[in-house]
Amino acid sequence: MVEVRNIVVVGASSSGLQVSHYIAKYLLPLLKDKTHGVQYHLYIINPSSDWFFRIASPRVATSTSLIPTEKVFVPLADAFGQYSKEDVTWIQATATGLNHPARTIEYKRVDEKDEEQLQYHALIVATGSRTYYPAFSTWSDKETTLSALKSTEAAAASAKSIVIAGGGATGVEAAGELGDFLNGRPRWFSTPQRKVAITLLTSAQQLLPTVRKAIGDEAERKLNGLGVDVRYGTRVADARKEQDGRTTLTLATGETITTDLYIPAHGVQPNSGWLPSALLTENKYLNTNAQTLRVDLAGPRVYALGDVSSYSRNTVMDVLDGLPVLVTNLKRDLLAYDAKHPERAAPGKDRVFTPNTKEMMVVPIGTATGVGVLFGFRVPGFLVWLLKGRDYLIGMSLMGTAMGSKVNVVKWTKEEEVAT
Repeated sequence: MVEVRNIVVVGASSSGLQVSHYIAKYLLPLLKDKTHGVQYHLYIINPSSDWFFRIASPRVATSTSLIPTEKVFVPLADAFGQYSKEDVTWIQATATGLNHPARTIEYKRVDEKDEEQLQYHALIVATGSRTYYPAFSTWSDKETTLSALKSTEAAAASAKSIVIAGGGATGVEAAGELGDFLNGRPRWFSTPQRKVAITLLTSAQQLLPTVRKAIGDEAERKLNGLGVDVRYGTRVADARKEQDGRTTLTLATGETITTDLYIPAHGVQPNSGWLPSALLTENKYLNTNAQTLRVDLAGPRVYALGDVSSYSRNTVMDVLDGLPVLVTNLKRDLLAYDAKHPERAAPGKDRVFTPNTKEMMVVPIGTATGVGVLFGFRVPGFLVWLLKGRDYLIGMSLMGTAMGSKVNVVKWTKEEEVAT
């Protein structure tokens, strides 16, 4: 009887999609060629039927007339349907537990009461993160995200006041989109009359605090031109929904603000609640070897990629730079596996992750401009629009990421090779 070894990817966020496509396109054919008497099968587990292109969420949530919702969802059945069912299976289910000593994943399918188990030979955790506001990321399924997008659009359309908390990229983008759409853009010799009072709160002393202050100052100037006021050193301590649908905010200073629409756009939470606490950091991220992207505490052939992992700074670059590291070390471990010595490390040299520490951020502010810095060089507003602001990368990145066309083979070095 042929031995079946399961490779399981939990999560179909951007990181989960890319690593799954890589395994299906490049690793499974290699393993078929190099191993005999063994069959490898890839399983992908994800709670939503669709991948949501969350990068575009600030514009979609502002108005679906700007970007329709159908342009930001891709059915996973289409994404993974290109592969043979003998090699790849995707399961719409929520991961509920990990038994790493037994090397099993527990999960619950949609509309099913009972949990199921799946044995894994190798495991990649790519469950990503979720925002505090449900319109900006997938919380559970497609329907939940769609509902959040539509309710935000409806609330913004009738609002006289909007408060956004968070001075990072998402908060600035959301404020810019709302200001542009509801108040209009300034002209050469005129500033439009404010129709909606929009306030952006941040606990920091500048906008976009991960880049230089001059860029944050430029972002404020452009937001002001769209009718957005910015308040610094201001933190929301509590938010209470009133019976009339408005929200009362209590600030850390004790001041209260009542607004028609409140959008918490500060930070993210790792989707790690299903993982054993012994594998998590104090901040609930999966404790990952920052060089090899292995989860050493979980035993051999367990890896993590993207926002759920402790190596990541929650940036797209950390996914793109981490993918070659993970797939190279995964390939090394699979080809070197010896059933008689399952704990033995692969010979040769692991690939090591090196974070990109150069300033990297491109932030559209409305539909015509923005601020940014790439590899330490400032990006003018028209170029921000050209690179990202036109359609939030939908034309360039959406289908390429979803269908794996942008995932290219990673060549390993002589030192990384494993003899088979």
